[in-house]
Amino acid sequence: MYDFHMHTNRSFDADASPLEMLAAAERAGLREICFTDHVDFDGSGEAPADLSALRRDIEELRPSAVRVRFGAEVSLGDAGCIRRAREWIAGQPLDFVIGSVHMLEDVDPYYQKELYDSAPKAEVYCRYLEYVSRCIRAELDFCVLGHYDYIAKFAPYADRSFSLDAAGGLFDEIFDFLIGNGKGIEVNTASWRDASAWGLDILRRYRERGGEFVTIGSDAHTSERVGNRVAEAVELARAAGIPYVATFERMKPVLHRL
Repeated sequence: MYDFHMHTNRSFDADASPLEMLAAAERAGLREICFTDHVDFDGSGEAPADLSALRRDIEELRPSAVRVRFGAEVSLGDAGCIRRAREWIAGQPLDFVIGSVHMLEDVDPYYQKELYDSAPKAEVYCRYLEYVSRCIRAELDFCVLGHYDYIAKFAPYADRSFSLDAAGGLFDEIFDFLIGNGKGIEVNTASWRDASAWGLDILRRYRERGGEFVTIGSDAHTSERVGNRVAEAVELARAAGIPYVATFERMKPVLHRL
């Protein structure tokens, strides 16, 4: 039971302390967690997390049966975004970096809901994947692609689900690049919110292209969400034939057979 995507009060969008998040992880029966506060220079305008302060917070945590890792979620974007992100994380002894796409070009789907009115669902999702395919080629050392289905998280559609039908060829491009460069993908349970889990067809394609591992993340921004639906995500990965779920230490994967 691993949760490798959660945010603390060092992130602009979360309020719980690392100690509160750790206590929630203990209650959830997790074995290992990773704090991955935001480093966003993608035009969102939000201040990046003070990673040095987060590292001190982790060092000061009380002893626990839950292993705690030090990570960051870095927004992928244009060259300027990546340059500033690299400078921000330089020198930090990170265990894990999630590379995520939180924008569609210069549009933030969280705030600018008119994006979803601009075209049919399939076209909006396809445009997002096209942008993801470009952004992942940035010169940034990240471990996994975070929430490939982020565009669906706040979508207003009655059926927000994300499937391979959105653009199978684009998924192939994304997976081939990631796998060819030793990176994986994340199964992010927050994208589902309270809907039925999706992604079995996508994970099967990832495996067909040679994907060996996934990470699992609740993307918790509150202590109540720590570990949310992670067991369900593990079962989804197992059903897709993924051999391993990964944790990370000093940017290297530690593989746990499913």
